[in-house]
Amino acid sequence: MSDDLDVVDGGTETQVTKQHVEERVQDWKNRLSDLFRDVGGWARDNGWQVDDRGKVSMHEELMQKFNLPPTSQPTLRLDGECGYALFKPKGLWVIGANGRVDLYTSKGTFIIVDLAERGEPPRWTIFRTSSKREGEPFSPEILANLI
Repeated sequence: MSDDLDVVDGGTETQVTKQHVEERVQDWKNRLSDLFRDVGGWARDNGWQVDDRGKVSMHEELMQKFNLPPTSQPTLRLDGECGYALFKPKGLWVIGANGRVDLYTSKGTFIIVDLAERGEPPRWTIFRTSSKREGEPFSPEILANLI
């Protein structure tokens, strides 16, 4: 998953490089953009107001270690007749996942993580913050029950 302190490549351990960190940050931003594009498209098709202009800053520990400047990450806000949903990226380097997005809705707070291995297609999975049960695959359609 997301253990970039040391990278094992072909059975040999190598140190993380500045280029590696830059590539991981760009990959994260691309995955977020794809996720928010899919969710936003579904929301528009279902009569929701979509605001994808928001940004949050990203300047994680590995970025700082390699003197990379802060960068912006997209956010997504959906508003419908029954409530709202705000998708806010939490971090790329998280234990047990390939990035985390916090989802705030009118019915509660949820965590969406990418459980795919690096370089694989995203496997977005949603968890309730209020329970320890297993997550379930995330899809835009699930939002109808969360708002």
